[in-house]
Amino acid sequence: MIISTILLNLNISFSIELLIIFLFFIYVIYLHLLLVKKNSLLKTFYDKVEKPGSKLEKKDIISFLGNVKKSDDQEIITKDKLFDNKVSNFLFENDKKTKLFVHYTPRQDVATKILKEGFKFVNSFYKTAEYIYNDDLYLIHRHHEHKQYGHYVIVICISKDTYDHYSNELEKLKAKNISVEQILTKIPSYKDENSDDIYTCPKQFIKGYFNYTNGTITPNPEFNLSYQSKIFDENIEKLKRIKTN
Repeated sequence: MIISTILLNLNISFSIELLIIFLFFIYVIYLHLLLVKKNSLLKTFYDKVEKPGSKLEKKDIISFLGNVKKSDDQEIITKDKLFDNKVSNFLFENDKKTKLFVHYTPRQDVATKILKEGFKFVNSFYKTAEYIYNDDLYLIHRHHEHKQYGHYVIVICISKDTYDHYSNELEKLKAKNISVEQILTKIPSYKDENSDDIYTCPKQFIKGYFNYTNGTITPNPEFNLSYQSKIFDENIEKLKRIKTN
């Protein structure tokens, strides 16, 4: 009877040890798979950086490596609706002809107001909006940098022909401190409480906005990729007069 009890206890103990070893083995495999995925992702990202003509910079991969260190795989390969076909098509329709920017905001009423009144910015888009292009890894990197600012993403689309035309005009004038976005405005700029000049991108360049958490898209009925205004040329003429005086 005593021997049977001892053997039973030994069997139970042995079974528990086997279970622990088995679970540990499964966990090691899981960690290995995560490492393989991350290494593969990093290699792909690095190859993108090294590719001739790539718009990615070395600092992008350094930032991305930081995200890998502090995030798990599911955070890196985001499940946000930004990468659904519907949203992707909305973003990159006519992308070869478009200068594309996005702006993140936490409130839908603010996003709706931008559709109706235009996008306000200080000096240039690059302080509050992000230039993007159709590249998955580049988009992942930029999205993870900016998603903390809100679920609603304003999409600003300007014809490359229009943007490049006024960019060339500024180059002719050697106007280094003037951005193209300042020229592509109809409403006069004004000073805010910090004495910064506030400009307004016309609502016609706002394609709409989407919520990256649920994929809902709100298009702007007044969007016009190739919108032109005589005031754009007047802005250039004003700048010429300033340069002449």
